[in-house]
Amino acid sequence: EPVTITVSAAGDCTLGTDEFFDWSDSLPAKYEEVGDPAYFFRNVQPIFAQDDLTIVNFEGTLTESEEREDKQFAFKAAPAYAEILTAGSVEAANMANNHSKDYGEQSYTDTIKALEDRGITTFGYDRLAVMDIKGVKVGLLGTYVLREGLGIKDSMIANLESLKEQGAQIIIASFHWGSEKAYEPDSTQIELAHAAIDNGADLVLGHHPHVLEGIEEYQGKNIVYSLGNFWFNSKTVDTGMVKVVLNENGLQSLQFIPCLQSGCRTSLVQGEEKSRILNYMRGLSGGVQIDDDGYVIK
Repeated sequence: EPVTITVSAAGDCTLGTDEFFDWSDSLPAKYEEVGDPAYFFRNVQPIFAQDDLTIVNFEGTLTESEEREDKQFAFKAAPAYAEILTAGSVEAANMANNHSKDYGEQSYTDTIKALEDRGITTFGYDRLAVMDIKGVKVGLLGTYVLREGLGIKDSMIANLESLKEQGAQIIIASFHWGSEKAYEPDSTQIELAHAAIDNGADLVLGHHPHVLEGIEEYQGKNIVYSLGNFWFNSKTVDTGMVKVVLNENGLQSLQFIPCLQSGCRTSLVQGEEKSRILNYMRGLSGGVQIDDDGYVIK
């Protein structure tokens, strides 16, 4: 029987802040107050701990650099903040996004080192990852779409081919794309997602809009167009994660698990809140049926 692996995936995680934001309600302020890196993901960590692989989009930098890029928003925290992900049982992080070099190229390499030193696999741009999980080779690629749009398609396909050449038996494609606060994917997202699956991806994960976007089924596989903010600031926002079971034959099941980001923590929700967010996700997902436990019905 093919070996199955369980993957949890969440959206944007920014562990620092912008130097011009209000410090008092920032994650670094809370970090200094509680003195416990496990505090932030404690209410979701049991799910992450039970799976075989947890993936997030890491949006920001972990650096001591003072060379801030000339941009509206730039995020950073000390390298030690990587322990938040380790304590939360996160094993992999996409680095291909519009905040990965907020304090220059050095901040990008500093962040990779901070995460990798704590056992978190990083990937993104042309840095591919192949992880051995229960004897299965799982390939990970992260594609930054915002600068080139559809122009990134050929290199994305080349990266998929490279993962297959490296022996990847399951491939998960992560995309930073779309428009902020947009609740529906645009034509570029759709075309790239379909192309990824056509060329070997078993699951497509999206982020950047900072809000949830819907789930699509394509060629028997699933596309999650945006996972929203999993931890981005202290505001209260609807979010969620997906729990996916895969094997060498492809996607076996996908469950959307509603969560709420609030007060420097992300937590699972139950009862009316769970139903509300599930109904919201159903509305975004068109013809895809989602049952009351969040499973996509095939």
